[in-house]
Amino acid sequence: MITIVGAGPAGSYLGYLLARLGKQVTILEEHSQVGSPVQCTGIVTNSIEKFFRLKNEVIAKRLDKVVVVSKNSSITVNVDEIVMWRDRFDRLVAEMAQDAGAKILLSHQFTGFDGRNAIIAKDKKNNQTKRIKADIIVGADGPYSAVAKAAGLSSNSKNYIGMQAKVKLKADTTAFETHFGSDFPGFFGWVVPESEGIVRLGLGCFENTQEHFYRFLKSRTGKKDIVCWESGLIPLYNPKKTIQKDKVYLIGDAAAQVKATTGGGIIPSLKAAHTLCGCIVNDKNYNKEFRKQSGRELLLHLKIRNVLNKFSDADYGRLLELMSQEKVKNVLKKYDRDTPIPLVANLLLKEPRFLSFSKFLFA
Repeated sequence: MITIVGAGPAGSYLGYLLARLGKQVTILEEHSQVGSPVQCTGIVTNSIEKFFRLKNEVIAKRLDKVVVVSKNSSITVNVDEIVMWRDRFDRLVAEMAQDAGAKILLSHQFTGFDGRNAIIAKDKKNNQTKRIKADIIVGADGPYSAVAKAAGLSSNSKNYIGMQAKVKLKADTTAFETHFGSDFPGFFGWVVPESEGIVRLGLGCFENTQEHFYRFLKSRTGKKDIVCWESGLIPLYNPKKTIQKDKVYLIGDAAAQVKATTGGGIIPSLKAAHTLCGCIVNDKNYNKEFRKQSGRELLLHLKIRNVLNKFSDADYGRLLELMSQEKVKNVLKKYDRDTPIPLVANLLLKEPRFLSFSKFLFA
């Protein structure tokens, strides 16, 4: 019996892969409905379609441009991005798992282990405590993973505080914006259209997030134009984090499997699900296999983030100046952020002056 705690994309997709191979899988979801509450912008590259075909009802918008904004300049780059209805996407992946044979228990909250081969879960709907057999346990339960804590896999991982709101704002419905510089310390801000007149506006910071968010909001609209909140934590990738201990595994945000440049974790977690499925089926070491298959990519994102965190507004201006060249834009169009190694290699090949920013690696 394999028990997965958390029916987000990471947990449900892993459940789908394992159930498809004939494994007995139970997925616990502490909320009464999969996909709620929404705590994600829901924008992904078209690399997601390497994993499965998205149904039209999951897609809010397809975007073909990104406007990159710094303190004193901006550029527009052609891209191929998908804005999803995140709750519908989560339910789509959960349905895939169920169709493959996995069992999903809603309103069930993991509370701890009961020996080596069982867990204790609280049935919140009926206010009952249950003992569930579990030879293998997977924590797919987010940045503050209860499974990680109970298994002694918690670490001093850092989390960005992401504040996002749906806001009434007219915007170009074919493009999204990313904002960098001193007004967005340590991370960035975004404006992503989901429909005519509604955007997802937000930013991430380690501290003073509310102050920075409301300043950004005021520069674009006002508090009265907020439709709803969709905020949450964004883990920072930690290459030293232990993600397997005996028969307990972590995946997704619980394992900090997130791109440090953008905070995106959906596609890294789908890749990790394939890795973990192979490790469970073939009894391989997940710590080693994940680092071998995905570690280099996420480490590169982390190194880029560490460089960007040392940029001044003038440095961002210089970066955008180099990015505005047609030869660079062509590379950015061909390789997306989910293929960072060929992306960076080709950017340096086309424009060696990007190497001048490597000085920040040692600053």
